[in-house]
Amino acid sequence: MIAGSLSVTLLVFWLFQNNFKFSELVIYYLIMFFISMISILYLPKNKISSRKAIFWGIVFNLSSIFVVIKIFHPIQLYLSAILGGLNIVYFWITYNIMYFKYSSENKRGLNSGIYFFITPLIGIIFQPLAGIVAQKFGFNIMFSLGLSMYLISLFLTRYLPDFEYDLDVRKELKKFKFNWTIFFQGISSRVNYSIIGIFTLFFIKTPVSFGNFFGYLAIVAAFASLINGYISDKIRNRKYFFYLFTTLSVISFIPLAFVDNPYHWGLVAGIINLCFYLASPFALTFSLDYYKEVGSEKAMILREVFLNLGYFFCLLIVFLVNSITSSTKISLIIISLISCFLPVVSYLQGVYRDKINS
Repeated sequence: MIAGSLSVTLLVFWLFQNNFKFSELVIYYLIMFFISMISILYLPKNKISSRKAIFWGIVFNLSSIFVVIKIFHPIQLYLSAILGGLNIVYFWITYNIMYFKYSSENKRGLNSGIYFFITPLIGIIFQPLAGIVAQKFGFNIMFSLGLSMYLISLFLTRYLPDFEYDLDVRKELKKFKFNWTIFFQGISSRVNYSIIGIFTLFFIKTPVSFGNFFGYLAIVAAFASLINGYISDKIRNRKYFFYLFTTLSVISFIPLAFVDNPYHWGLVAGIINLCFYLASPFALTFSLDYYKEVGSEKAMILREVFLNLGYFFCLLIVFLVNSITSSTKISLIIISLISCFLPVVSYLQGVYRDKINS
């Protein structure tokens, strides 16, 4: 997480400085999520060692940064995206499986809160630090610090628990209906994770300000998910929290399109991040609850299939609308309105009503 804060926080800023256009940055993410989705479905279905998967996931992440430290050709951007997609499959799926494999089922809400607490907690310090280092000493030094942290992570993988699992969920995909809830979670989360990051380039022009912006978002997010996960476990009924915070998170997107200065952008982005992190533990716990009968390993893989499909769809809509209309405002309005269907489809799907006993 420290390595990511130091090397990924300013990545889109770096690419933008190297004359990659808005549309190319969207394509970058489109390729990344397409690769991760296809890899989950079609990689060889042999048993995978969790320790080796984490190791290779870190290698792919490290490599995705390394190939764009010095830009020679536009193809580097897309090579970085491919490596980033493989990182999602090998690192993040395995990380999620490992995290919940060794967590208590009775404290899933709290554990989900801690899961979403770690990144912003680290980001409070290291995201602004990335901006300071990039501006004072240059992007090469910033990337070098991040890559050195990845090397430390590679060394530490030797101390991870090791177990085997397989990525094959094609049988489970036939068994369950299309998961519209997780698909729309993917759409809405990309607004928070990718769209805000790219659109911030129109408001913030220096590395320090960019790093400080994401440090501010980290402060907003840091305690929300932890507190709500704890409350959820105490009350033993996640239904109300799920619908309340899901609805708040998607409604908060709507003002984005009407912001025209950096101060209002920061305010609205902060509200969105707060609402998103209030909702995130319940969104993650939903996946574990919904797919309870197949276990946490398959649940995390099934979750990634539908999330990545939602990620891809979100960015595709933004790309197509912006290409047709040449208006970032219209693309923001449309994707924000589409995201608002999340609580509706969740209710219609019977989330925490039919399939799950609340």
